[in-house]
Amino acid sequence: MKFPMIHVDERGETHFGVQDIQDRELAVGPPPNPMGQLSDFGAVTNMCVISFPAGTEAPAHNAPQPYVVIVLSGEGEVVTSDGEARRFHTGEVLFCNDLTGKGHVTRAITDLTLAFVNRATS
Repeated sequence: MKFPMIHVDERGETHFGVQDIQDRELAVGPPPNPMGQLSDFGAVTNMCVISFPAGTEAPAHNAPQPYVVIVLSGEGEVVTSDGEARRFHTGEVLFCNDLTGKGHVTRAITDLTLAFVNRATS
């Protein structure tokens, strides 16, 4: 499966890209075991949930470590240093891996609740 991500280039600019997580077929639940697709995001270290009121803006910042953000409710906007803005809605996922460089800006368009899942680093 493909998921949106933020990454940094060799000049320190942040950009949106795609993180491709290999998936596999998996039987789910008790018989008759419907089939689904499983994407393994890897080991995680912790998870937190943060809520922001509409209009909140976090100025340019880097991800402190690789993490996955899941929009639990509301609408947010992320702007990379190259100027591209994307809106994310309830149920959407974004990988943040801009540990260096110029960072990204985050805005709460509506009241916004996000789950941050920190990925373990090797």
